[in-house]
Amino acid sequence: MGRSLLIEKIESEFKHASGLDRGISFARKMQLKIGLARTAQIARYYARMLRQHEFGTLDDFLFGRETLPPGGKEYWFFDVVSTSGDKTQLVLTFGCSDAKTLVNAHAAQAGNVAAVGWFFCGKKKVFLEKSLPLQTSKAGLKTRSFEFKGAFPSYELAVGRKTRLKLSKPRNGLVYNASPISAKNLGIGMLTMYLDVRGKIDGKKFEGVGYIQKVIVVAPFIPWNWLRITFADRSVLDVFVARLGIGSLDYTVVNHATYTLASGRIYRLKGAQIRRLAADRWLLEGQGFAAYLTTYAFKPFVLKGRGEFHYDEYLVQCKDFAFGNFTKQDGIGMIENAYGFML
Repeated sequence: MGRSLLIEKIESEFKHASGLDRGISFARKMQLKIGLARTAQIARYYARMLRQHEFGTLDDFLFGRETLPPGGKEYWFFDVVSTSGDKTQLVLTFGCSDAKTLVNAHAAQAGNVAAVGWFFCGKKKVFLEKSLPLQTSKAGLKTRSFEFKGAFPSYELAVGRKTRLKLSKPRNGLVYNASPISAKNLGIGMLTMYLDVRGKIDGKKFEGVGYIQKVIVVAPFIPWNWLRITFADRSVLDVFVARLGIGSLDYTVVNHATYTLASGRIYRLKGAQIRRLAADRWLLEGQGFAAYLTTYAFKPFVLKGRGEFHYDEYLVQCKDFAFGNFTKQDGIGMIENAYGFML
């Protein structure tokens, strides 16, 4: 996700946002400050790891658990998207924070993670929504409901008895992206892998691509929209817009958009705006590009802890995308619509 870009700018925005932290206790602010310093250490270690290109260490990060600092959050996000012309898609999210947080009324405590998994394969099915223990090892991640194992760049994801997926290095394009960032008051370590996927979802043959992500962050959750569409030719449209709302004001902190060909060539898009229309339709517009999308499945999340945050996942179909000489009508993917505020 483009969330790492948020960390680069949000601190400077906070300096001009007097009143944003009003109502947060002094003790909580001090806890957050200590946690930010700890996350800066994590980010520096992560940066060294990436410079060394030690893929085994990538797996150490992907499969590891951190002792979270005050204000810290750790989570994994998997999105598997079909490139076979159907609308099959599987999403799995699990994680925890340093303090008690409810995710759809399920709390992750004492080493547990709050986990939500769902897919669309002809129809929507939520296969997981609970708090459960997460076992970690050098070989993978395991719970009673799913297992993710392997070594970079080959992995396997098993969910129940009817979903088995093998993930592997793509023939072309970017394989992974890492974003270790330590701003003055904020820190994040994020690893994202872009892999080919084959296997079965709900017993049906599947072929597509996988977006596999691990994040450690000390930063507040603020409103954002993230759009990621994969087309049949494996080109990808990716848009991230984050906003800060202070009183009656609402302004953009980050606006990042790209269109990436299957070969890996990246086109930067400017001025992206995502608008939600009636009946959960969506319009993306910017300088020289536009896309129209419709929703075919929806899953809401409510996070309650140090604040309240709403995070809604929309599985969407791109009916039309135009940029320069490119026109596409065959993409599917996700739009995240997140709003609220939570430390």
